Amino acid sequence: MTDSKYCPQLDGVRTFCIIFTVLNHIPGRPWFVDGTVGVDAFFPLSGWLITWLLLEERRKEGQIDLRAFYLRRIFRIVPLYYLTIAIYACAALAVYFLTANPAKLEELRTAALYLVTFNSEYRPDEAGVVFGHAWTLGIEEKFYVIWPLMLFLAVRFTAFAVVAALVVIGALFGLFGTNDYLVRGYFGLGVGAGMAIWLNGSPLAASFFRNFPFGWVSLVMTVMMYVGLIMAPSVYWHLGLSASVSLLIVSVWFDREQSLARFLARAPLVWLGTLTYAIYLLQTLAINLAQGLLQRLHAPANFLTIFLTAYAASVVIAWLAHVAVEQPTIDIGRRLAGNRKTGQGGLSSSAPGI
Repeated sequence: MTDSKYCPQLDGVRTFCIIFTVLNHIPGRPWFVDGTVGVDAFFPLSGWLITWLLLEERRKEGQIDLRAFYLRRIFRIVPLYYLTIAIYACAALAVYFLTANPAKLEELRTAALYLVTFNSEYRPDEAGVVFGHAWTLGIEEKFYVIWPLMLFLAVRFTAFAVVAALVVIGALFGLFGTNDYLVRGYFGLGVGAGMAIWLNGSPLAASFFRNFPFGWVSLVMTVMMYVGLIMAPSVYWHLGLSASVSLLIVSVWFDREQSLARFLARAPLVWLGTLTYAIYLLQTLAINLAQGLLQRLHAPANFLTIFLTAYAASVVIAWLAHVAVEQPTIDIGRRLAGNRKTGQGGLSSSAPGI
C-alpha cells in the first residue's frame, strides 16, 4: 500500500485545505478564522508528493523522465489556468459594461502579464486583487520547473540538487525581493521536499512512520500552530504549521490504516479533493455568484450563509470545469507521457499526483 503512487488520503487533506482557502475570501470572517493556512498545507503537500515520486522513479528506473514529467504538469496545470484567466477577464468586462466603472478592467490589464507568465507573486499593488490568489501558482510553477531539473541533473547526488535549488531561490530573492508569502511558499515546498529526501534515503526513519500512528499527534501539532497564529499572528506560526502538516502527510502516506488516514480516505472527502485545483482557481467567481444569489433571494448574507452557498457553488462550477476541461487535458498529458515511455520500452505512469 505505501508503495502506491496514489494516496487517496492526500485528496482528503486537500479537501480541508481548500475549505480554509475559501473561508479566507469570504467577507466578514470572524477573528478566529484565518483561511490563509490552507496554502501553508498545500505547499508541503506538493513538495512531498513531487519529490517522493521523482526519487522513487529514479530509484526504480535509474533516471527521471523529465520530459514525461513536464508533459503531465503542463496538461495538468496550464489549460484550466488560462481558461480561468479568460473567465475573470470576461467578468471584468461585464462589470465595466454594466457599471461603466473601468477599475477592475484596469487592474486586470495591469496584472495580465504577471498572470499569463505565472509570476503573480510579483504583481504590483496597482494590479488589484483580480485573481490575486494566483500568487501561489507562481511559486509552485517555479518549483515544478526548477526542482525536477535539479534532481535530474544531480543524478544520484541529491545534496547537489538541494544546494542548486537554494542558490536559485536565493537568486530570485536577490533579484525580485522577498516577503512573507514567498518565504511561506518556498519553506513549505522545501520542508515537504526535505521530508521526501530524508525518508527516501532512510529506511529506518520510514519504518518509524509505518509502525507508529503519528497522524493524530501531527494533527494536534497543527492545531497548536493555528491557535498560536490566531493569538499572536506571525509568519513563524505559518512555517510551523507547514512543518506539522508535512508530518501529517508523511504519516498517512506510510500508514494508511491508522484511524486518521481511514477518515481522510472517505469517499466524499476524496471526491471533493479531486476538485481542489478547479475550486481554488474559480472560488472568487463562486463567492460573487453566491452573494448575488443571496441578494436576489433576499436571504441573510452573513459570513456563514455566504460560505455555505459559495462552497456549494464552487463545487458545482469546479465539477463542470473538471469534467469539461481538467480531466480531458490531464488524460492527454498522461497519454503523451505514457506513449513516449512505452516507445522507449518503459512502462507508462499513471500516477495522479504528477
